[in-house]
Amino acid sequence: MEPWALASFLGAIVLGWCPLTGLAAVVAGGVAVQRIARSEGRRRGTGLAIAGMAIATVILLGEGWLLGRLQDEVAASMDEQANASIGGVLGDGAPPTWDAEAACTDAELRAFRASFAEAVGALRSLSITKREAEGVTAPVVTTAFNAVGERATAFGVARFSVQPATFPPELTIRSLEVEVGGRRLTLPAQDEGPKTSNPEQGALP
Repeated sequence: MEPWALASFLGAIVLGWCPLTGLAAVVAGGVAVQRIARSEGRRRGTGLAIAGMAIATVILLGEGWLLGRLQDEVAASMDEQANASIGGVLGDGAPPTWDAEAACTDAELRAFRASFAEAVGALRSLSITKREAEGVTAPVVTTAFNAVGERATAFGVARFSVQPATFPPELTIRSLEVEVGGRRLTLPAQDEGPKTSNPEQGALP
């Protein structure tokens, strides 16, 4: 029995779920087939080697498909949370959950909404155009978006903190900037001193 064939089969059966082991099983199976072919009948195990390669390949393809689905679900969840948070800032609904370090007050939010409504009118639709993540220990997600109002379209950027040990990742908004008509609106406001954060914000009066 060709030992490489046995290694390929056992690697695929026992540890095929590990991508590195799966790749090793495919390589071992290929080596086994070549060695058996050159042995002129003195070694056997071609079927075992082919089975090992086939099993490892199927497992690797399945894992790749599952990983792709998982990435799609995570991306959809992050976009949905970003849309809800940005819409909660620009629209008339309940304000979103702010990051604990964000210093946004109800008064700031009211002023921001009033300025936005004055520039573009009521919010009609919102779309995420780009999303980037950076950082490892304290990851931050940055999203670019288009906000279509009654009279104009605003372009903006929102930044979110990722809450630790959450899956799918749970986002809390930490800042938002909108440019419309050559004017930039920021939240929290950057032209005032530090304020006490208000993590328990209710509906605006």
